[in-house]
Amino acid sequence: MVMAMTLTVLAVDDEKTFTASLAVGLRSFDSNLQVLTADNGLEAIRVLESKQVDLVLTDVRMPQMDGFELLAHMSRHFPSLPVLVMTAFGTPEIEKQLAGLGVNQYIEKPVDLQALATRIMSVLANGASGNVRGITLPTFVQMIEIEKKTCTVTVTAAGQMGRLYFDRGVLLDAMTENARGEEAALTILTWNGAAIQIQGDCRATERLIGADLGRLLLESFRREDERRRIRSEGPANEKERDNMSSQEKLKELASISGFAGVGVYTPGGETLDLLISDGGFTKDIGVLANNVLMNAQKASLEMGAGRGQFVHVEGEKAHVLARCCNEGTDPLKSQPGKAHIHVVLALRSDESIGLAKMRLNSISVRLAEDFRM
Repeated sequence: MVMAMTLTVLAVDDEKTFTASLAVGLRSFDSNLQVLTADNGLEAIRVLESKQVDLVLTDVRMPQMDGFELLAHMSRHFPSLPVLVMTAFGTPEIEKQLAGLGVNQYIEKPVDLQALATRIMSVLANGASGNVRGITLPTFVQMIEIEKKTCTVTVTAAGQMGRLYFDRGVLLDAMTENARGEEAALTILTWNGAAIQIQGDCRATERLIGADLGRLLLESFRREDERRRIRSEGPANEKERDNMSSQEKLKELASISGFAGVGVYTPGGETLDLLISDGGFTKDIGVLANNVLMNAQKASLEMGAGRGQFVHVEGEKAHVLARCCNEGTDPLKSQPGKAHIHVVLALRSDESIGLAKMRLNSISVRLAEDFRM
């Protein structure tokens, strides 16, 4: 008879009745789950240093040492330990946003015990095969934004050091040895295997970063994706990619899981190029999505938000992503000598939304070279 392996979860929350019920509930779901508890980050660190733990489940708002400080400590001393973060201050919209960016460590309170147990077992199963890592820097800064925390985050990776400055969840400024502001933030957010330290005050006095955090994360993911391509293909192949036909460039999107079709359009709805799978995407559907993007751009201009660049339409059976690439100054019309295209991508599932956004941003810029007026 083979005995099942006991797996240990450390639940960290200052609500003792909650952690007690959590321990009983998870144990009843799976008798092989052992649940240890801690009231705050300091107690959690003592447990981690004295016992074997397979996963940490932590709240973020706690006395003495909060969840952010605990996560920062774990990034340096327990970087491969899987983490799930609980918060009572999130929303379903935020959860979708995080999922779209590839962040899956976020759990909203009140917690559904069965759903939580299923998530824990899934993470532990993936961790056994080496596919799950501990808390990542993108996850960490997204949680700072959600919790509206004021702090200075020091990030080190591969001999590099940088700082991110947050005021009530808003990224005001960033600094590396060679850059400051948005460029420094983008550089830091691409660092892999980062160790994190956090101080409970914002050491920036003015806002030098205008872009919101979500946009910065997407751009950092896009840059890292491009770097991986260059490393794997080499500079010569990168030049060859720039000389590819528009159809060849669109085929890079066709490799995304759930691909249904993609089209390139003028702002007026004229079709410039198409690549269609068997997912029901047609030229006319692309034109309709193009109109949605145009209307969204008009609305964003009317409300003083600037020209809209991206629309994501989430349906029950498909997702439609529309991206604007405009070199001109007129947000709604093409201008001579300036590229102005809309790229509409349809997916049958949401499992690769984050990757699709990154690829769409990159390929839209490269496609612009083929359709400059």
